[in-house]
Amino acid sequence: MRKTDAKTLKSCLPQWLREHGLPLHKPFACLNPAHQDAHPSMGYNEKNQTVHCFACGATYDIFDLVGQEENLTDFPSKMKAVNRRYGGGEVIRVTAKPAQAFPYKERAGIPDPYFTGRGLSDETVRRFGLVVENGYAVLPVFVNGVCRSVCRRAIDQHVEPRYQNSRGAMQLWNSAAMERAAGEALFVAEGIFDALSLEELGFPAVALCGAANTGKLVQKIDEYVPVAWPERVILAGDSDAAGQGMNEKLREQLTARGIACEVLALPDGCKDVNEALVQDRDALQAACKAAAAAQEVQQQPTLEDEFLAYLGRCGGAAVMSTGIAGLDKALDGGLHAGLTVLGAVSSMGKTSLMLQLADTLAAAGRNVLFITIEMSRMELIAKSAVRGTRERARPLLDGRLPENKVRSLISAYRQKTGGRVELWEPDAPLTPAFLDEKVSAFCEQHESPVLFLDYLQLVAPARAGMNEKQTADAAVAMLKQLARRYDMPVVAASSLNREAYRPGSAEPGLSAFKESGSVEYSADLLLVLKYRTDADRENKTAPRHLALTILKNRFGATGESVPLDYEPEKELFRDGAAKAAPRTGRNIIR
Repeated sequence: MRKTDAKTLKSCLPQWLREHGLPLHKPFACLNPAHQDAHPSMGYNEKNQTVHCFACGATYDIFDLVGQEENLTDFPSKMKAVNRRYGGGEVIRVTAKPAQAFPYKERAGIPDPYFTGRGLSDETVRRFGLVVENGYAVLPVFVNGVCRSVCRRAIDQHVEPRYQNSRGAMQLWNSAAMERAAGEALFVAEGIFDALSLEELGFPAVALCGAANTGKLVQKIDEYVPVAWPERVILAGDSDAAGQGMNEKLREQLTARGIACEVLALPDGCKDVNEALVQDRDALQAACKAAAAAQEVQQQPTLEDEFLAYLGRCGGAAVMSTGIAGLDKALDGGLHAGLTVLGAVSSMGKTSLMLQLADTLAAAGRNVLFITIEMSRMELIAKSAVRGTRERARPLLDGRLPENKVRSLISAYRQKTGGRVELWEPDAPLTPAFLDEKVSAFCEQHESPVLFLDYLQLVAPARAGMNEKQTADAAVAMLKQLARRYDMPVVAASSLNREAYRPGSAEPGLSAFKESGSVEYSADLLLVLKYRTDADRENKTAPRHLALTILKNRFGATGESVPLDYEPEKELFRDGAAKAAPRTGRNIIR
């Protein structure tokens, strides 16, 4: 039978467009249900085999469109639907094969010294069908008695890759434990070996298969009627930042559902549950019993203890220099944890300013996650690579520079930032949930980053039918939640409303931020970038004389205006204090 892969099916998009009466070579009305497109603003991109709206930023491929028509949410189902319509062949496997097809099935459950070394008994190995095969420990994931996926972990130092999972999304490991735990305590761990360790001691445990997969557990719990919920959930994340972030996120979501949560206190010096099992089995058993039997009313820590614990989570890195002396001074040292929103009219340089801040922070040793919706990843790399040099971004992007020059510029950028900037260009509409998933996954692998989002108004609606204000409110709420959860600075660019563009209009204030309700109240720091003198004159000068005004500062003074000099051709902002014109007064907004 003919094989059909995702790439082949993706190229069927023109056929779908023709079937729906949509043109290939001119704009048509946006297909985003939440966008009331009065003027056709969506077009077909032949190179990427997608359709993109230049008004709301929505981008869809054929899997998205068919999934939208048939109300499908997971990719395997979408792919099968597209193949049913346009492929007609056997779809190349996109999910893990069922249990009967796994070649190790007949040998599964045979004890091996590797599992003994991890503290697991032969009974546990047989019960969960574990096996060692080709240098990997193979951990099957069963759903309703059928193996839906497997996690392979290299146990031979010469075997690569170190981790090899089956295709498709990993399910919760041992979800059947939720039924056993009804009315009792359910333990939740990050990794499968941690959950196996808890089962070894007789405690019902599930594994998220990653600290970022908290939503899968909450969704599974919501499938049960309240009487079948566990009495309490014991959060057994690792002792690192990602594990503690998992614990906090689950506590927040589960307590909202009326489920009591307790954090498992790992024995001293142990980074995870499996390590505790190997090092001190009795101490782990006692800690698990104490957590499962904990009473609702416990002795609360003192306020002093709580505050010192907060400072410990922050890691002492509460302030980060922006590299611009005047801005650092105005912000009491630089960026702090919390939500910062930077507003400006179009083409004033807010993306370039945020990118310069991101590169400066990375050069100082901070991890940076820069999410770009408006510009491509390569466009941002070009901006960073030419900053402060004699070269320009446009010739670099157009391939008009010699190869050795290109290599030199990109290499210098990479070395300066230390590879600590991840520029992420979403390949699907960025909803608040998608944003949460990406940032959580990043934080699972790295220390909490400084998060940049360019820009706020391009975040997609959380659900169909939401208006622009509701969409902006949801995006701001998610950014604020992420800043709090990971104690990190979050910087988001925002457009201004049309009033700010009119000649002779007053200096932008709080109300100038587009859909400003949530922005105004939720932001910890609200900045607006504007011209120091006449806009038309400044656009013809080099450098442009700009000012960054602090409209809101939750923990400091407002109203201060920081002068900046901006050279667009060099993608460079400098401290403009030395050349700033004297001011006779200023409006202070409190």
